[in-house]
Amino acid sequence: MKTQRIVILAGGAATRMKKAAPDLKDLDPTLANQADTLTKGMIGLGDSGKSLIDYQLENASNAGFNEVLMLLHPDDDFTQQYYEKLAQEGNSWGIHFVFARQHIHADRVKPAGTADAVLQALEQHPDWQQGRIVVCNSDNLYSTQAFEALWHSPNPNALISYDRDALEFPLERIKAFAIVEPDENNYLQNIIEKPSDEQAEAIAQRYGRIGVSMNAFVFEASDLFPALQKTPFHPVRNEKELPTALLIMTRELGKPISCIPMAENVPDLTSKQDILVVQEYLKKVKTLTLH
Repeated sequence: MKTQRIVILAGGAATRMKKAAPDLKDLDPTLANQADTLTKGMIGLGDSGKSLIDYQLENASNAGFNEVLMLLHPDDDFTQQYYEKLAQEGNSWGIHFVFARQHIHADRVKPAGTADAVLQALEQHPDWQQGRIVVCNSDNLYSTQAFEALWHSPNPNALISYDRDALEFPLERIKAFAIVEPDENNYLQNIIEKPSDEQAEAIAQRYGRIGVSMNAFVFEASDLFPALQKTPFHPVRNEKELPTALLIMTRELGKPISCIPMAENVPDLTSKQDILVVQEYLKKVKTLTLH
């Protein structure tokens, strides 16, 4: 069996998810408690109560993935045991799990960002520093088609450029997503964080669409690893971020990153309000599947 590997980032502090939301009267108290105590991707959703990561792993398995490196928060005492139990019971979608922890540096109170997360994961599992890997968030539900598009990209390094108009988020939230700017050959040229309306309009006029990143990537690990090592802290957010690592790859290390255009929604769990939105999404998908 051919090995297909994926790194899932589940080590964040989930600060926005844990904020109080007293106005959400429709939110099941059990889910609200899970939102306050578990990593975002482990909140039980849908009629089955499966976690968002469960749904994501099912899609990844359908796309052929069979090895997962899950990067967890150092204080997470639930997720690893949950998936080890599934594996022991033979209910892990044919996936072999390994785990890493995003240790928090002594001078910090929370994890140091997504680039630091991937770096720590690969440092803790040196055999993952070579070969093809997909990297994605744990709090987004990526489709089987998205996983297939990444793995089968003819280029060793690629990201999905999601059509902003296809994402079912409030407009103000969508406007804050990082815009992917390709060159004339559809290779990554720039990632525009917190784009202005003028920047977004200029991209739309030039390319006929606005592509945004939802942190879905494929890399040759040996191309990515040195870029992660070189990634500095962001001057404002004080985190080491994957978009910065990508620009180092392409600009400093000469490793081109292709942009894969895709138009579909990507359910997301950032705040408690999102739990209700994802619940509705799962109901809709179930209805479409049944028909």
